[in-house]
Amino acid sequence: MTKSLLPAVRRFAFPALTLLSAACGGSEFSAVPTPDGQSGSGVGGSADAPGADSSLSGATARTRVGADGLNAGGAGGNNASAGSASANNNASAGGAGAGNTNSGNAGAGGHATGSASAGASNGGESEGDAGKSGSAGFVPYSGPSVGSAKPFAALAYSAITAANISKLIGDIGVSAGAVSTITGFDAPTDKKYGADSLAPNSQLTLLAQEDVTALVGNIDPRPCDIDYTNVPGGLTGDITLYPGVTCMNSFANDVLLNGRVTLDARGNSNAFFVIRGNLTLTVANGAEVILSNGAEACGVFWRIAKQVTIGKTVQFYGSVIAGSAITMSTGSTLVGRALAQTAGVHLDANVITIPSDGLIGSAGVCTHLQ
Repeated sequence: MTKSLLPAVRRFAFPALTLLSAACGGSEFSAVPTPDGQSGSGVGGSADAPGADSSLSGATARTRVGADGLNAGGAGGNNASAGSASANNNASAGGAGAGNTNSGNAGAGGHATGSASAGASNGGESEGDAGKSGSAGFVPYSGPSVGSAKPFAALAYSAITAANISKLIGDIGVSAGAVSTITGFDAPTDKKYGADSLAPNSQLTLLAQEDVTALVGNIDPRPCDIDYTNVPGGLTGDITLYPGVTCMNSFANDVLLNGRVTLDARGNSNAFFVIRGNLTLTVANGAEVILSNGAEACGVFWRIAKQVTIGKTVQFYGSVIAGSAITMSTGSTLVGRALAQTAGVHLDANVITIPSDGLIGSAGVCTHLQ
């Protein structure tokens, strides 16, 4: 009885295989059977470039190996399990499987960090289809937060002064002084807070300053991704910084920012930048900070242990956290916050704008936690 069924099984086995191959994008290719125990490969296929049938392995895969070989590199025998292998080693971080019927380059964008897993699809119609799945990794925001200091354009310990008319789009506060120590801001829209504000606002600036201290406690222990320690001149010339912590510690010289500093988020609006220095920071006249590729002002933190001095006509972005005073010269603008821990904030015809919350990322809009 068993012997009599074998011809029938043989008659149906390969037509079924042909149909299954067609469903996987390889209708014009025939399967190449291999002996038991061999992983084998089809025409053009190899164990390093798994195709759409990468979930099969071992003896089961021996009659399916290389079914898509001519088109996408084929399945990789018992070495291609559940899309864990990667075409051209590009999808290892994203976990993207193979299955691109046109190029075998599935998950070409899979090098981006994230959890995107294209898996073993039935073969994208183009390289772009598989690449989109592999590169769409979402990295949540993991940077510092300003906490209750969020509404303050300028927050100082002792005083906030303006030698010439300055515009602050955000609250103005001192944590260890009276409202009278805030001078030069008399517009009806200016919201000023101090230790003598009426309750419950009498504690507002004190709590905000405590959150600035917590912010410093979050920033300082972070390891350096890039270290400019004792680099002559500091951040001079045109420099591009990428997400993470840039250290500018020095044992002798203050840090000078002179030229153009581009902060490149590499397409991730949740990226954060910490620029940390242990002495003072002086920003030269006309210097620029530029946000690029999705960088947002609310994700930029200048943590300087001592004083920060910003020269004339400077375009600056980020929360400036100074251990002592912050001074801005004529015509400079800041999209962010001026946060002075133990001294004052001194302005001269400047504009400070806090980032607003929104859904569309731009220099003045924050799409994540502030």
